[in-house]
Amino acid sequence: MNRIFLFLMVGFAILSHSQEKDYFVFNKGGEKYLKPIKYILFNSKTDKKIKSKGEIHFNIEGEVFKFHENKNQIDSCSVKEFKKIKFSKAYKLSSNELRFVRQKLKEDKYWKDKKNQYPMAMTKNHNYFKIIIVEKYKNKILKYNVDWSHIGTRGFKID
Repeated sequence: MNRIFLFLMVGFAILSHSQEKDYFVFNKGGEKYLKPIKYILFNSKTDKKIKSKGEIHFNIEGEVFKFHENKNQIDSCSVKEFKKIKFSKAYKLSSNELRFVRQKLKEDKYWKDKKNQYPMAMTKNHNYFKIIIVEKYKNKILKYNVDWSHIGTRGFKID
């Protein structure tokens, strides 16, 4: 009985930790926002994939994404599901992130009362989007839940 209870507690802790990574906050104790999921398609002809010691580095359109075997997850999907995915361009992520953060700051209860005194929307840590790299093979489709690195071309072009 104790083993079952311990197993359930560990499972709950892992689940709640992984769910916490799907949210961000602007200030301690502030409102939680769900991270929008951005899918990036890996093209083996133009993009780079480097494997080393439990990590995979994806270099896509000037941005760098890192997959850690111990930290991130790989999932697969069907062709039917693949066709429904709306892909984003990696080179537009920085601009989209900056626009998204500015909008959320305007809506945030804490910052709403500050009247245009928002903090600068720093996006070098990339805590605001959940990034999934999709790699398509002939017979399978893999989805890598990755961390977006702060290195890259970092083009901040607001449309």
